[in-house]
Amino acid sequence: MKVTLLVGIIATAVVLAGCASAETAGDLVEVSAETTSAIAPEVTSMQDVDPQLITAANLDPCPEGVFAPDAAIPGLPTLTLNCLDGTSALDLSAVRGIPIVVNVWASWCPPCIAEMPLLAQAARDLTDQVQFLGINIEDDRSSALQLLADMGVTFPSVEDRSGDTRAPLTIPGPPVTYFVRADGVIAGRWDGQIQGEEQLTSLLQEYLGITW
Repeated sequence: MKVTLLVGIIATAVVLAGCASAETAGDLVEVSAETTSAIAPEVTSMQDVDPQLITAANLDPCPEGVFAPDAAIPGLPTLTLNCLDGTSALDLSAVRGIPIVVNVWASWCPPCIAEMPLLAQAARDLTDQVQFLGINIEDDRSSALQLLADMGVTFPSVEDRSGDTRAPLTIPGPPVTYFVRADGVIAGRWDGQIQGEEQLTSLLQEYLGITW
């Protein structure tokens, strides 16, 4: 369960920072650190993605949603997004049956990159207890897939190229991580980089009752 962060990916000065303002709405917000600004790159067409990148990333399939789910309040929005591997689409509000950790990230966001190995290891260790799902926000699809391939992150992600999740999920900027119960209710969230295994273990226990 030990996680080795990749050395030299980002400078120490930005590891503790998020990629936007720390001001968020709602009662379930916890802010981990003061955040700085970052500008998302111009998004390119999905048609330009090299199929070999999808193969190299080797992402797990997106979870299957349930038909006509009961409303979960507060829950993930009724919003259908394409899976990053291009194989299917997912209605965020329809994910049910297993607790889910939803991580909003982007390849242009240094704190997102810093916490990825931690999340990837937890996803591997807890595969029978919790589903991990990424929301790749306002990003270039090729850059996102290349990053996942380089870092060996295989849990699925959906792509939100237009930032449609920002308003309903009150996202100031990535990274933001949501802890969603099996019934679809968002039990809690963490804004900014998750600072190591001990902190993630605490969040999983507090919000989802899961021990890592």
